Amino acid sequence: MWVNAWMSMRMDANQRWWSFGWNFDDSIRSQMDLPDKVIIKDDTLREGEETPGTYFTIDQKVEIAKALEEMGIPEIEVGYAAGIKEHAETFKALKREGIKMKLSSHARLYAEDIKKEVDDILAAEADHINFLLVPGPALKTKKAVFERITEGIEYAKSQGAYVAFGSGRVIPKFWEKFLHLAMDAGVDRIVVYDGNGCALPVAFKDNVAFTKKIAGDIPIEVHTHNDLGLAVATTLAGVEGGAEIVDVVFNGLGDRAGNAATEEVIMALEILYGIDLNLKLDKIMEVSQLIEKYSKTPLQSHKAIVGKNCFIHESDLHVEQILIGNWTTWELYQPHVVGQTRKLIFGATTLQDRALKAKLNKIGFDPTAEQLDTLRKQIQEKIKTQDFISERELEVLAKKTLK
Repeated sequence: MWVNAWMSMRMDANQRWWSFGWNFDDSIRSQMDLPDKVIIKDDTLREGEETPGTYFTIDQKVEIAKALEEMGIPEIEVGYAAGIKEHAETFKALKREGIKMKLSSHARLYAEDIKKEVDDILAAEADHINFLLVPGPALKTKKAVFERITEGIEYAKSQGAYVAFGSGRVIPKFWEKFLHLAMDAGVDRIVVYDGNGCALPVAFKDNVAFTKKIAGDIPIEVHTHNDLGLAVATTLAGVEGGAEIVDVVFNGLGDRAGNAATEEVIMALEILYGIDLNLKLDKIMEVSQLIEKYSKTPLQSHKAIVGKNCFIHESDLHVEQILIGNWTTWELYQPHVVGQTRKLIFGATTLQDRALKAKLNKIGFDPTAEQLDTLRKQIQEKIKTQDFISERELEVLAKKTLK
């Protein structure tokens, strides 16, 4: 494999991908507080269904959950077991089907009856209760907020629940107060939210680090939205700040501009940070397509990781390098890693000599300059009506032209 000696590259031991070597330089790593392990918590069943126009039936949710579990995802957020009857039924259906992943339910700290909120969630057989602190009718004063944090967490813990608590955009002095109240009540996990995509990644990293310093050994989860296209970057910044759990959604689904995409966060953690997530990465495409089908939300062709264009090459130099085996020149990771396939096409940007010669040489031809020019003109005529020709079409054309 050809690699320029002057290029900063760190190759995966199994030749699956490479990374910019500088990513692993001590000068960079010293700025991070990376956890020993990162847990992927997929939120497609809850946040994904909040995508405008998307509705998953219970059977579809079971199928999606099974696909996520087969991939190795350890936790999923299922919905609002206390607020939506069908969500409660979904929890029970997942348990009946033998799903072993930890199942989390969102819980409303602003609910009028917090004990009923907890009881309903536990009756639905949720494994985790995830308290989100946002303004609501029952939380009109500072005193009411403080009391509700304590009341909700203490009651849930008294019922044997695993409890997470979180909020976002909180003034530091109040966030510190909230954290101490939650910790005193026995909280198991803290969630740092950027529910509006409003945080600079570096500011979010600092927010997580601030939280981590107070929370100590209590694990930190991060949840981000994509309103400015920064959800993945912000999630990764959270991990750099010490977060051990990332809340993500396949295909970047979610309300408004969506959430951090599960597949993008996974591959970034593996490639850019060297964090082994112990997942079946080759299932990514299969899961993505299943969710695309049931969400009725078509993927962009150039969507990272799972878009159909990710491994289609047309540019002259790109095609040539792939043909001669130098995939690292224009690809970061090999397509099979995520269940994708590579495709070479010949179009308007492939009509210089390099790609054509490389392809013709590969199938046993050594064309003269005149033959190459003749073949190029034939391709130009064809792509006027069909945009590009496939490798197979080129082979047929070459055999007719270069007899």
